[in-house]
Amino acid sequence: MSLPILDMKAALLIIGLIVCLPVHAEIYKYVDESGQVTYTNLPKRGAKRLNLGPVATPAAPARKKEVGAPANFPRVDGSTQRKRDDLRRSVLQDELRTEERNLAEATAAQKAGEVLRSGEQPGSASWRARNDKLRDIVKLHEDNIRALKKELASIK
Repeated sequence: MSLPILDMKAALLIIGLIVCLPVHAEIYKYVDESGQVTYTNLPKRGAKRLNLGPVATPAAPARKKEVGAPANFPRVDGSTQRKRDDLRRSVLQDELRTEERNLAEATAAQKAGEVLRSGEQPGSASWRARNDKLRDIVKLHEDNIRALKKELASIK
């Protein structure tokens, strides 16, 4: 005999609720004739029931909110910082020009790679692999250019 689907769902729900009930057990402390202490959840003659109460969990330590740099942190004057920013801007602009040049070369190589080589079929595994690799190189340079432009925009 099979249960209808609804009855099976109801049975699973009831089983799930029973399993999820909180566990509650009494704890007993028993000291035998030789003085050995035993803790158990089974009551024994001469055992004392312990009232443990709710379990206390330790509070998380308060985090210190750090504001700014520590007092002994070396300070840089405005003109020195401007010089550093200018140097950083110059380096990033050089990198941006290099990446733009590399992107142009990679785009040209991608267009050349789309041309079928002798004996190659359109959509063949070798043709797809070559074009996928070239497309990845183009994407890499495009991502680098985006990152460099974002970095340049963040310089004061």
